[in-house]
Amino acid sequence: MTTSLLLAQACNNRWSNHRLLAACATLSPAALHAPQPAAFFGSLWALLTHLLDVDRFYLDALHDQPRPYRDENWPDLATLTAAQVASDQRLIALSRSLAPEQLLQLITLPRASGPVREQRLRTLQHLFVHQLHHRGQAHALLLASGVAPPQLDEFFLAQDEPLRRAELAALGINEGELWGTTL
Repeated sequence: MTTSLLLAQACNNRWSNHRLLAACATLSPAALHAPQPAAFFGSLWALLTHLLDVDRFYLDALHDQPRPYRDENWPDLATLTAAQVASDQRLIALSRSLAPEQLLQLITLPRASGPVREQRLRTLQHLFVHQLHHRGQAHALLLASGVAPPQLDEFFLAQDEPLRRAELAALGINEGELWGTTL
C-alpha cells in the first residue's frame, strides 16, 4: 500500500507542477522576478527555483547519489520548466520502482555540518510536504501578481476525475495504475 500511495503522490506532484508552471508562464519575466513582500524567498522566481533545486537535492540522495545542495542559476522559465518536468518524471520512476523493503533503508543526506543518515520513506514524505508547502506559497504569489492561481486539489477524489482526465492523459498518468481500478 505504501509504495502505491507514494506513486500517487509523485503523480500528483507532476500534475500540480504542470498546472503551477503553466500559470507562471502567463507572467512576464519581470513579473516573475519582481520582489513581493509576502514572498519568503523574495520573489515568485526565487521560490520556483528553490522548489526545483530542493527536489533535485533530495532525488539525488534518494537515488543513492548524494551531493551537496546548490542553488542553480536557471536562465529562464522554459529551462526551469523542462528541468522540473525531468525531476518530476524521475520522482515518478523512483516511486514506481521502490520495493517496500527499500523504503526502510537509510540514505545519506549531505549537510553543511556533515552527512546524516535518514530513512528513505521519511525523506520521501519530507520531500512531498516541502513541495506542497511551497506550491501553496506560489499559489498565493500568483494571486498577488494578478494571475488566477490554478486549482491544485482535484486529484485524489474519484468524483473529481472528470476535472483532471484530459490533463492527466496528456501527462501520461494512468489512474488505473495508481488506484488499481478504473474510475
